[in-house]
Amino acid sequence: MSLADRLTERFRSSEPPALEFISRRCLRNRLQGNGCSRCLDECPVQAIIPEAGSGVRLDLKRCVGCLACTAVCPVEALVGCDSRLAALPAKLAAGKAVFLCCEKGIRTGEEIILPCLGALSEEHLVAFAARSRETVCLYLARCGDCRGSFVPEILARRLQALDRKLGHDGLTSRIRLVTEEEEIGPAASASRRSFFRAFWDLSIHAASETITTLQAEPNPREKHAHKHQPPRLALLRQTLAGSSDETVRLALLPLFFTLTVNTECNFCGGCAGMCPTGALKNTREYELKRLQFDWGRCSGCGLCLEFCRKNALTLTAGRSPESLGTEIEVLLQLAPE
Repeated sequence: MSLADRLTERFRSSEPPALEFISRRCLRNRLQGNGCSRCLDECPVQAIIPEAGSGVRLDLKRCVGCLACTAVCPVEALVGCDSRLAALPAKLAAGKAVFLCCEKGIRTGEEIILPCLGALSEEHLVAFAARSRETVCLYLARCGDCRGSFVPEILARRLQALDRKLGHDGLTSRIRLVTEEEEIGPAASASRRSFFRAFWDLSIHAASETITTLQAEPNPREKHAHKHQPPRLALLRQTLAGSSDETVRLALLPLFFTLTVNTECNFCGGCAGMCPTGALKNTREYELKRLQFDWGRCSGCGLCLEFCRKNALTLTAGRSPESLGTEIEVLLQLAPE
């Protein structure tokens, strides 16, 4: 597509697509007959439609841009086009409260602005709570005025799921859903400086996104990489490896996975080839074959179990607290910042 074509396409619609579907990453396309339905179950407007066979397609006319599907896909086959969520971890200050909102929910100008809070996955929420060590406030009072009016319900459901995994008195107790017009945070009203800073940030973001759209299209091989780990999993991994608080480390362990291999395994390498995140790798040491499991990269999709004809693999949620110290050292080596 030429520069002129991209320019025309950019300004043809005032609302560019909120997300993109990368079919090559989708579990249903990687293995025929795979029944993954995470995005189908999560989408509140049925914008993701199953196709004949085992694939799915994205109906952009139905999509309302809540990005809820991007938060549950284990291989990031659904990708938000807005860059602000990816840049969010760098904006978190350790030891300080975090206030998140969308563009419609700005109150003081001090908030961190996202395209839609529906994009916040369980991994995002826990990582933010662990890094800030203070309250994480999600400002949702304006959701009723938006096409994504169901976002508060989605986030409440994700917090309930985290409570079951981590315990209500753990990291989830630091996360607060603000669904009413109330005063929260250190400032009740926006100062002129904060307001203009927020306006400036929105303007810079809009200009940056437009320039990115007009730039040369990325290399499809790089964009649709065969082995890909969702950034939210990398964020969780980095949060665990970088924390000096053993309580936080222990609290995060239930969100990772453990793979065990029984004697039926013949080290054929099929599971490693099918693994979409690169968590499995075949190695050879002194003519001895081994199956290496990088638990920091595993998304728990279960594709390896489904592909293994020997039924030699078992995947369970959680990591053992007893080996926490040793595993953190390994994690730091396998998953650098």
